[in-house]
Amino acid sequence: MPLKLTSKEKLVLYGLARYPGLSDIDLASKIGVDRSTIFKSKRKFREWEMVQLLNVPSGTGVGAEMMTAVFASYNPNAPVEARNKKLGFKEWVNHPHCVFHSATDSDSVSMVYSKSFTDFKRVFDPVMDDYKDAGFLEDIRCCHYPFSLTRVSWDSALAVDNTFSLSRNDLLAEPPHEEEISEDSVKLTEKDKLALHAFVKYPALSDLELSRRTGISRPTISGKRNKFFASGLLSRQANVNWKKIGCELMIFYHINVRPKATQEDMMRVYSSFRKIGAAVYSYIQPGEIFGSFLSQCYVEMKERMDHEVKTLSEAGLIAERPNYVIMPLRELKVRKIDYAPMVKSMLDIETEI
Repeated sequence: MPLKLTSKEKLVLYGLARYPGLSDIDLASKIGVDRSTIFKSKRKFREWEMVQLLNVPSGTGVGAEMMTAVFASYNPNAPVEARNKKLGFKEWVNHPHCVFHSATDSDSVSMVYSKSFTDFKRVFDPVMDDYKDAGFLEDIRCCHYPFSLTRVSWDSALAVDNTFSLSRNDLLAEPPHEEEISEDSVKLTEKDKLALHAFVKYPALSDLELSRRTGISRPTISGKRNKFFASGLLSRQANVNWKKIGCELMIFYHINVRPKATQEDMMRVYSSFRKIGAAVYSYIQPGEIFGSFLSQCYVEMKERMDHEVKTLSEAGLIAERPNYVIMPLRELKVRKIDYAPMVKSMLDIETEI
């Protein structure tokens, strides 16, 4: 059963998704809810495990060259319980570079960070071959997104607004952003690396608590926090448990856009897919888009998708239907989102914190 939120709690959840880095005082002025209500709502949300605020690292900043979206569909003889018995399952899902994994008995979608295409192949080809040899895989496809060519849009606030019909007028309207990390930001000292790992692993801890864990002075921790966020090395994002607020379906999609598509063409396709459901995120590079959105009803979602695909096809922007995976949230058996092991691995950090 979904949790029932009051109108003010819905606004607080929206505020956390839209302004994840603000203090309670600043958030109160943004959403028009008093500070005490924000404090109480956040405490409830923690108890309900409804939302988690993450410190997400820049892929480029930690030395990753690309993100790979892995779509896999499984034969009927390979539910999650059967896959879990294979060594390859843990090598895949628990690999530090796999920052996201969502799976039902029939499908899974993963997001994997890699230092290079060769690095991805070296690690994950043996795992995929193991699944194929076991007769588990019906189909698998990998979509590679080099960070230097990719724009990313995180739309949790839009999804909350859509789900609760809030009709907020402060939603982000600008196009997805590209990673813009200065060379100085990428040149990290050993203390920088340890502090960055701590921020990602323990996003809710105070600077004092992080100082105790890392052995780095509190003023230095505070200075690095400000520096990392200002430079784009870190960004604040809300990870919402969509099932708990009544969402039914999570849809992941990948679509190829016509060759030599202009930026305007790509934005038109991107905007069209944001209309189908409550958009959660999008990765956009020349010629293709990978993303996810929520829907309450399969029939309604299918009608909207068919309409948008037909419109885009008639405009000559796409020549084929998108590949997509529909996951009923109540059927999810694996749900992982964790950037900390990836940061530790990419930066060769040996210290345990």
